[in-house]
Amino acid sequence: MATANSGSTPTRISVLISGSGSNLQALINACNTEALPNAKIVRVISDRKDAYGLKRAEAVQIPTKHHGVLPYKKKYPDSSENPQYQEARRAYDADLAQLVLADDPEIVVCAGFMRILSTAFLDPIKGSNTSIINLHPSLHGDLVGAGCIRKAWDEFQDSKRTKTGIMIHYVIAEVDMGEPIVQEEVVMAGCTTLEQLEGRIHAHEHGLIVKGAKIAIAALGEPRRS
Repeated sequence: MATANSGSTPTRISVLISGSGSNLQALINACNTEALPNAKIVRVISDRKDAYGLKRAEAVQIPTKHHGVLPYKKKYPDSSENPQYQEARRAYDADLAQLVLADDPEIVVCAGFMRILSTAFLDPIKGSNTSIINLHPSLHGDLVGAGCIRKAWDEFQDSKRTKTGIMIHYVIAEVDMGEPIVQEEVVMAGCTTLEQLEGRIHAHEHGLIVKGAKIAIAALGEPRRS
């Protein structure tokens, strides 16, 4: 069973990404500092072959893996019996779980991983007592799914909101509804473009993902709400 690391062996972290990896870089920089002590990223896995985050990991000798979905979509094509590539998605997730578990991590961090994880991934990881956490650009119970920054911006433009936020939360089958670990409000006043809001949010993300990872590592082995 995974437990909070109080010994000399570093906590093993697997990181899932899809893009530039700026939040991955924040985790890399924090490992073995006061911000994230005695921690080691054992692998970075991306669903996109050209994700710049893979280069960030390779630059510091962290093992990487590209795990793309296209071969699964070809093997399990979309159809009326298999809408929205459901069979492909589950096969992809099941293999992703095995890739992750082969590294024996104690925690999996989704740092800009742009895929919804099904129970085909979640159940094997949960069965190994490995925690899964995710960065989401909204406060808990507010905006869910993809495009939350755009949704918040549109509501701000319509005078329906004045703030949004960021949270780090445990991953469960219900999208973006897992127990929050830490969250932070982001005031929207003064933003004149969507890009300014994105920049403001991203500026907060890098510190919060490290803080959330540290809290989650300290809580390894403790019971929590599902």
